[in-house]
Amino acid sequence: MSHRELLSIGEFSVRTALSIPALRHYDEVGLLRPARVDPGTGYRRYRLDQAPQAKLIRHLRSVDLPIDQIRRALADQSGRDAAAVLQLHRERLLERAHAIAQLAETLGRHFDEGTEDMDVAKEDRVVQVTVPARNLDATVRFYTEAFGLEYDQSIASFQFGAWETDSFFLLTLDASADRDGTAPARFGLYVDDLDAAHTAALAAGAALLQSPKETDYAPRSSVIADPSGNQISLYQR
Repeated sequence: MSHRELLSIGEFSVRTALSIPALRHYDEVGLLRPARVDPGTGYRRYRLDQAPQAKLIRHLRSVDLPIDQIRRALADQSGRDAAAVLQLHRERLLERAHAIAQLAETLGRHFDEGTEDMDVAKEDRVVQVTVPARNLDATVRFYTEAFGLEYDQSIASFQFGAWETDSFFLLTLDASADRDGTAPARFGLYVDDLDAAHTAALAAGAALLQSPKETDYAPRSSVIADPSGNQISLYQR
């Protein structure tokens, strides 16, 4: 097949309404491979008959279906796995919609009645984990490069999410582990794209403990170790 029979990534982007960065990312994670990559220039080219699958991926991402689950749905020729994936995602979206509706109702009462405090139901949850950092500089650099986090030296922590939101969480580094021989910690992180996060962590210096795998009792996961030996389980969100 000649170059003239293939579409450039720009032409394919126009036909499928997928951005060029998205197409590059889907190639990198193995979701949508180009038909040909020029070994000299690295230019990607696509067949026209790849457009329907690309458009399907776009529609699935538009409803926030995680990439890992899109991959599972596309791999199923019978359609049974795809139906199961979509049904589970539909239930998650309905739960989210219900939670938003409840919050909207609470906010409405708050503004209508002029109450000072909103009666929003909350539940206890863990918001901070402290892990030993035998090599503080290397450990800070790892979490910054692997997960795009920003280290706050004043509290010796990486912050996930915003304060007073459900996503708020602190990962605190304990540099005293250099001196007192504290055993490595073990903890887990939810990620939007397991394969991409796992690859980024290894590139940032993580040690491989377990490659991404499927289980019947938990989300797809992998296990790595940071430069201080702390074990991190990555779970597909």
